[in-house]
Amino acid sequence: MALTLRATLLNNRTSIKIDTPCKVNLSLSVGERREDGFHNVKSIFAAFTLCDTLKFETDFGADGYNDDEILLDASELPRVLSDTLDPYRLPPEKNIVYRSIKLFKHESGFDKAVKVHIYKRIPPAAGLGGGSSDAAASLLAMNRLYGLCGFSGKLGGDQKPPALEPQKLLRMAEQLGSDVPFFLELAGQRQPENRFAAFVSGRGEHIEFAAAPYLNIVIVNPGIESGTKEAFALLDKARYGAYGENEGGKTFLSEKTLSKSDLLAALQKNPAEWPFNNDFLTVFLKTPPQNEIYNAILQDLTGQGALFCGLSGSGSSCFGIFSSFDLAKSAAGRLSGRWPLAKAAHSFSAGSFLTLC
Repeated sequence: MALTLRATLLNNRTSIKIDTPCKVNLSLSVGERREDGFHNVKSIFAAFTLCDTLKFETDFGADGYNDDEILLDASELPRVLSDTLDPYRLPPEKNIVYRSIKLFKHESGFDKAVKVHIYKRIPPAAGLGGGSSDAAASLLAMNRLYGLCGFSGKLGGDQKPPALEPQKLLRMAEQLGSDVPFFLELAGQRQPENRFAAFVSGRGEHIEFAAAPYLNIVIVNPGIESGTKEAFALLDKARYGAYGENEGGKTFLSEKTLSKSDLLAALQKNPAEWPFNNDFLTVFLKTPPQNEIYNAILQDLTGQGALFCGLSGSGSSCFGIFSSFDLAKSAAGRLSGRWPLAKAAHSFSAGSFLTLC
């Protein structure tokens, strides 16, 4: 996702448009809860072309916008998936794009008001990192605007500040959420054609990008939310519950953990041979009533010819990997009548994704 400018500023006003990809956890192993309340993870993240679109507008002149404004368009999402995005139910301070802008301004001194149009296609609370992707895009867009403008903040006059260093942006990303660093670093890959996947560990801050085969995917969402905190709480409970322990004192969750080298080696194989697993799915398939929903989606994807099926993140989106994009599109078309969201996508190339227009 190298940054490319395709136009110039006009009359002190500019806009930046970004397509923000979703991520899918091809594999996800969750460690024990840490003292700080987080969990260590080992995961393979991959970015796909189910994208939100964000457009940032600002006026570098005196007649710019009076205050930051977030405009949300979720018309491309099924109603059952967009209700939680209602701006009347979601105050600005709960919106991660708004928080990203405020954090950037606090750290940089940037003082121009920004208007952001968000066109949502990635369902919220669905394990696809839509909010995290939007947050990373917001930091990148604000940094580009900051590097372009002359402003009356800390530097004064008409001086133009340099864009912030990547490490400072990364520290902001870590404050905003565990998945935000992945999307931020995805933008900086120097070999974008195959660098859309990464081994992610820690709480999400340790990221090692790796070459990966081009993948075609169908993402299915059943129209239910799967809260991250609630999912982790259920997982922790399961680890010490009746079906979570074995005679050796370990849980069924820890037995399927693969090393980094094993995960990255497996990624190069035919998806039909992947040994990947998601610890949340292991729990969900044993927990009514969602076990029936997830079983049904996985069976539907398998029935459509998916080479590998799984759950992304802590749910609620499931996915299937297909041998071609045509097959994925056909499968998504058939499944769209059964589930609120069924979308075909393919690997997101980290090419030009930020446009000054």
